Amino acid sequence: MVKDFLISFTDNFQEKTKNPFLGTYLLVWLIRNWDLVYSLFNFDEKATRWAKIQFVKNYYSENNFIENLFINILWSFGLLILTYFLLNVSRFIVNISEKRLTPWIYKITDSKSIVLKEDYDRLRAENDDLQIRLDNERQSKTRLEAIIKNQDESILELSKTQTESKSTNENFDGEQDVEELLDRIQSANNSNDFEKICLLILKGKPISDAENNLDFFIKLGLIVFEKRVTSALGHFKLTPLGQRVFNRMRIINNLNAS
Repeated sequence: MVKDFLISFTDNFQEKTKNPFLGTYLLVWLIRNWDLVYSLFNFDEKATRWAKIQFVKNYYSENNFIENLFINILWSFGLLILTYFLLNVSRFIVNISEKRLTPWIYKITDSKSIVLKEDYDRLRAENDDLQIRLDNERQSKTRLEAIIKNQDESILELSKTQTESKSTNENFDGEQDVEELLDRIQSANNSNDFEKICLLILKGKPISDAENNLDFFIKLGLIVFEKRVTSALGHFKLTPLGQRVFNRMRIINNLNAS
């Protein structure tokens, strides 16, 4: 218990002495009452305890305690004010030297190899701003790439679905369309004209706009215009349907010839 009391008292004393005013007051009291403190630690060996007590009583009878207390307080406040004033004056001098004089001297004597702190801070702020903007652009780019990738996948999936659907429809209806178109061409006696045009296309030769039944075959979706050679000639190409009709026509002609 005694140990805890001593520890608590020591901690409390240390905390109080860290207070600027109390520390200053203690210093002022020691200076103004140095003779009392000195005498307490340097009594004669023959001095009795009663003589020591009497010395302290005489000291405070000659020096009024209340008056001494107020004077010490005034001295403490004055010393605190002077101390903080001098601290601020010294800080003012240091700041002027570090913030004004030193950069000015470096700028004059070594401007090429020394970068002033204000220039460094400005460039660093600009660099940080650029880095933030770059990170935002990267994030935006990443999001856009993800959106584009999803859209591409959706388009590819839709295209595959349409291709499969088209392929299925062609499997069911392709042969019937070929036979119907071939019947229309033969019923109109246009077989020779269609075969002639197909052969010209396969040879890569241009076809005249005045070629017989050219517009008729275009309307049937058997051939399509590709590019113009002259004002009267152009290259055409067979559509997949036109290629199948032409192949079917050649098979029939070969069978008839045999």
